[in-house]
Amino acid sequence: MENKVIKAAPLLSSQVEKMHSGRLLYIIDYLLYIKNKCYLFLSITLLILLTSCAEKYVIEGNTSQFIQDGTVAYIKQFEPSANDVNFRSIDSCEILHGKFDMSGTVDSSMMVLLYMGSDNFPMILEPGRVSVSIANNVVKIEGTPLNDRLYAFLCQRDSLQLIYDDLPNRESLMYLDGYSQEEIMQELSAEELRLHAELDNIETRFVIDNFDNPLGITWFLRLCYEAQAWYGFPTTTPQIDEIYSQAPRQFKENKLVSAYMKQVEMSPLDNHDNDDENKIEN
Repeated sequence: MENKVIKAAPLLSSQVEKMHSGRLLYIIDYLLYIKNKCYLFLSITLLILLTSCAEKYVIEGNTSQFIQDGTVAYIKQFEPSANDVNFRSIDSCEILHGKFDMSGTVDSSMMVLLYMGSDNFPMILEPGRVSVSIANNVVKIEGTPLNDRLYAFLCQRDSLQLIYDDLPNRESLMYLDGYSQEEIMQELSAEELRLHAELDNIETRFVIDNFDNPLGITWFLRLCYEAQAWYGFPTTTPQIDEIYSQAPRQFKENKLVSAYMKQVEMSPLDNHDNDDENKIEN
């Protein structure tokens, strides 16, 4: 029996091209699949890294002012500028039965204000658990390093401020006790100068000790804006000059600090006063 050899029919050139084209498309699809998987992996990895950089804050508060029930408490960032003061809302929650809670993530410490109705209280938003207590018009915010430092300073400063503000009452009592006008002026003038110097010293020390965090910058700007409001134009005081002369370069290069000091340099009234002083000295 004769063996037959079956020969495969030769492929046409068009069929060969289709086979190569199909394989090429498969390879391209596979490479695109791998590429998309890589992008997804990189995106997830980046998201994890970014999330890990931000740390969590928790704010737990209670208030005895039950009139606040049903209202909303806000955390707003203090953003002073050259022409105005803006507040950017960061977090909020409803106050229920005198309690409120907020939580989130924060990349770095920042000075904020806690708004409750018409009241607002300064605090530092930083990683950690913050306790807020408001009772009998006494506010206590503690639990994290900078908030503990801020309210220890405010407590010390406010205690002196109360004594300073009470001087007119002391004057009236001294009149009733039979002291002469000269005796009253002599005693209370000396007490006023002492308290004023002590308040200045506390504030100056507080800013210098906190050059490297938001407390120092915020309180320094407060002193600057108070001087501007008092004199009616951007200027400095001996206290501001003393702080600024000891400040490190990073502090002076802060955009808000440098913006205010540039305004002081450009102020016609301030320059005019300096010119007059120079003329007197000459």
